[in-house]
Amino acid sequence: MNVRRMHALPGHSARAALILSLLLSLFSAAQAASPIPAGHTPRTTVIVFSDRPLQPDQWRLLFAGLRSGLAGGAETQMLDQGADFIRGDDLVPGLLLGFPIVVFLHGDCTLAPAARRTAYGVPLGWVHRVDGRIDPFVHVDCTHIGEVLGPQAARMSKKRRAEVMSTAIARVILHEWIHIVTQSPAHASDGIEKAQYGVADLMGGQ
Repeated sequence: MNVRRMHALPGHSARAALILSLLLSLFSAAQAASPIPAGHTPRTTVIVFSDRPLQPDQWRLLFAGLRSGLAGGAETQMLDQGADFIRGDDLVPGLLLGFPIVVFLHGDCTLAPAARRTAYGVPLGWVHRVDGRIDPFVHVDCTHIGEVLGPQAARMSKKRRAEVMSTAIARVILHEWIHIVTQSPAHASDGIEKAQYGVADLMGGQ
């Protein structure tokens, strides 16, 4: 996982900026309709988009994995414990949002058995830092996560593979979310803030 420095917004980054602009407009409209009391921090809304369609069980497991990760103790205590999680295709006009963080899932998010691990040292997730600020967009490479976990998947049932993949994606999202909240590219030597994840890190002790 890493923080990528950027000075312009080409391609998908420009699209992401447009999405965030629209979401912030919705957030501002919601604030105007229901003002937040002074001294209160607005709840976070994590909005997840996927390149490829996910099954309902995959969405359910992913959001359950995120909630479980938030309740994991000191590692995620700086994150909004009451955050809401919604699918990007559930966005509708008039939907009340907390402060938005946008997640993009890239590639194949279905874990399949593989003969050997093929992803070594590649980024599993990333955020962008533009002009010194880490933007509230999280990118997750599901294909690379699957390549790391593939050899273990051969011994798992289909249900178990779905659970493990959802936990792995959730842990990568939480890692990048910490970068956004702390506005820091720093990593820790162990735990969820590690710079690179292996199988044990993605499975989160499962």
